[in-house]
Amino acid sequence: MGNEQDSESRMEAAITRLEKAATTLALEKQQGEFSSGGDAVGSDLAAENEALKSELETLRGKYEALKKKTQTVSGRLDQSIDQLSMILEQ
Repeated sequence: MGNEQDSESRMEAAITRLEKAATTLALEKQQGEFSSGGDAVGSDLAAENEALKSELETLRGKYEALKKKTQTVSGRLDQSIDQLSMILEQ
């Protein structure tokens, strides 16, 4: 559980940094201050974007695995409840 929270925190922080950098670049471009230094920032953003995409795919995989486990457990619990209900009705 803590691992997922850590991943979520890192993702939130990265998204915040991306939003801030995008806003800064947009303002610089509007003001005509956009320079070749933006290429380095753009490169950093692209790298961070790829890292976030990778982390998102990993989290999606974990989510799907947890979803399957939850469905399995839910089904087993339903069966157990049904069996207990039948026993109690007898």
